[in-house]
Amino acid sequence: MENKQNNKKALLGRRIREIRTAKGLTQEKLGSKADVSYKFVGEIERGLQNPSFDTLEKIAGALDVESFELFRFEHESTNRKDIEARMAKIVKGISEDDLRQLFFVLRGLYPHI
Repeated sequence: MENKQNNKKALLGRRIREIRTAKGLTQEKLGSKADVSYKFVGEIERGLQNPSFDTLEKIAGALDVESFELFRFEHESTNRKDIEARMAKIVKGISEDDLRQLFFVLRGLYPHI
């Protein structure tokens, strides 16, 4: 159970780091904007701390994202079977026109296939 909890903290930390770096912020700047210690930000990003809901709200606000964005871990899935299943679900749920557009995009990205 503890290992599973540590994995969740690591996922959250990586996601916060990903958003922070995409926004061009340092840990120090994020800490200042969120009114938390930059050392605490670093510990969260390394999965060493379990931040409170209030702290996560402050971090999300400082990153200018909705709180739920901190928990979007889809990008972590690298297992081919899992990715194929997710793609199949997307394809089944879109209109014929959207499917056609998706096909053209994929064909443009992978013309050799």
